[in-house]
Order: sequence, then structure tokens, then C-alpha cells
Amino acid sequence: MNKKIRLLPAWLIITIDVVVIAAYVGGFYLFYYVTPRQLESSGIKTAQESSTSITSDDSSENTSESTSKDSSDSSSNSSNTTGTTTTTTATTDWSETFADKFTDTVVTTDDSYTSKNISIKVKKCTKGSGSNLVTYYVADVYLANIKCLQSGFADNTYGVGYTQDVLSMDSDLNALLAINGDYYGNGSNGIVIRNGEVYRDTTNGSDVCVLYYDGTMKTYSGDEFDAKQAIKDGAYQAWSFGPSLLDDSGNAKTSFTADGHVQQANPRTAIGYYEPGHYCFVVVDGRQSGYSVGLDLTDFSSLFKELGCTAAYNLDGGKSSEMTFNDAFVNQPADGGREVSDCVLIKEVE
Repeated sequence: MNKKIRLLPAWLIITIDVVVIAAYVGGFYLFYYVTPRQLESSGIKTAQESSTSITSDDSSENTSESTSKDSSDSSSNSSNTTGTTTTTTATTDWSETFADKFTDTVVTTDDSYTSKNISIKVKKCTKGSGSNLVTYYVADVYLANIKCLQSGFADNTYGVGYTQDVLSMDSDLNALLAINGDYYGNGSNGIVIRNGEVYRDTTNGSDVCVLYYDGTMKTYSGDEFDAKQAIKDGAYQAWSFGPSLLDDSGNAKTSFTADGHVQQANPRTAIGYYEPGHYCFVVVDGRQSGYSVGLDLTDFSSLFKELGCTAAYNLDGGKSSEMTFNDAFVNQPADGGREVSDCVLIKEVE
């Protein structure tokens, strides 16, 4: 006698499928984004102390290519290039340019720090009132040496799953001032150049911000950004979050390459640029009615125009938005803040 095969109910089959898929997705997410896992750098060091101009025999145009002072690859590349090569040394010492901003000895107050190489002034600002009150903090920064502006990794490790709050990174890295970065560890794509080393050279379509060794800071749309060219030109830092907050003429923007919810009023973090050696870090608190509701991207853009910046770039925000100075939090992070994978900081260097 043949036995009947009992089929599982359709609802149970669907439930099992959902559980299996959820387990797979959850395991994938835990492995790639939560479980600490150190990643390897690409090993590429960007050019920092010289720039080489190459004039092709069959072209009247000049192209600039940055080369590392001690790179053997640069000499071999030059020997294979037809044309005339000249080298000039890039200058990144602004001690005379901003002489009135620095002091021979270290002078520290509750809201400022000055030394031979660094000037920091932190200011609390407000706009609006009542339920529309916005509270934000501006750190005005002058540097004599671009290497006083650095990026730091959580647990001092490049990888995924490594997170710390900004104050912990501030302490570990001997920072004077710090803000959260672009949270590179929250994805597997997006350019990552930190302190002159290329850790990841893939892009994710987001606007990109590059700080070069000569002190200039430029923002690019995802379509126009060329990682190889930026590396050749001496990219010192590169962040991939965005969007850029000012147009190429330094004017405020009203349209952005960002999801709708990102454009709404939120806590914000950004870096602003005036000229080589002069920058600002800005953190806007939000989601705290009566203290600060946050800013949408249009108002955030207008703020940098008001500050007089010529370029500005939006970093990770929301609960990530944190600023530290004098070994303490400056702002009041939303919901107590959260741990992140990286920070941007100012520190003394030898």
C-alpha cells in the first residue's frame, strides 16, 4: 500500500523561507559590518613634497603630476614619459601667512588653544527661537603645518566593526580637537585616504571631499571624481559621505545629491575651507526640541556661506555628530551619541 506524502502547509513553508533568508542576511551583516575585522590598506602612499610638471613633445598643454620624494616608481614613470620634466617643491608652511594667529608658547583657555603651529577657537552659536531654536558649534582652525590635521580610526585600526565614540578616539590619538568623520566602516565602497595613505580607492557615487597636501580642499561629484588623479595630485585626506555644501563659486546650494530623509533637519557635522591652512569644523545639534532641532541641508549650506567658506563638505550626522575639545564633549549628541569608525582631528606634530 502506498503511503501518502504529507506536504507542509504553505504558511509554514513561507515562514521557514523567511527565517532562513533572515538568518543568511543577518549573518552576512554581522560578518561584514559588525564583527570587528581588520582590513588591509592598498599600500599606496600619496605624493606630498614635490610636484612634477610634464610637457609633452606633441602638445602645448602642461599636465601636473604629483610625485613622492622617495618613490622609486615616480622616477621610472618619468623615464617612460616623452617630454621635459621639471620639479618644484610644494610649500605647506603657513607660520608666516597666519603669524598673528600663533603664539610662541602654548596658551589654552576653555574655548581656545594656540601654539607655534595651531590656533583653535571654539564658539557656541544659536539661531531661531522656541521650538525652532538651533544650537551649533564652530571651531575656527589655523594651521602652520597641514599634518596637524589628521584622521583617526577607532581602536587605531582600519577595518569594519571597529567603533569608538569621538572622545575615546580623541584621548587615544592625543587630539586637541576632534569631530566624527564619514563612518567609512559602514560600507564596503567609497574612497578612503587618510593621512596620505590610500586604504580604499573604490567609489560609491557619493560626493567626495579631498584635502591635498598643499592645504587646498576640493569637493567633487561622484561622476567627476578621479581617484587616480587625486592620488597623483597629492591627496592627503579623502572622505566619501557628502554631499558637498557649496558650489564651485563658494555659493550656497539648494539642491543636493542625497536621499530625502538626509536632507531634512538633523544633527550635522561638516568641515569648511577658507584657504590653505584655514579651516573650520562645525557640529549642529538636533532632535532636541527647545535646545536644538537641527538643520536641513539647505540651511546648513547657507551657514557655510555666512561663515565665508569657499568649500564645505557634509560628514556623517545624526547621532554620530560629535565634537570634542580640551578632552571633553563640546556639543550634546542626540540620544547620547553613538560610536563611529573614524574621526577628523587637530593635534600637535613634531
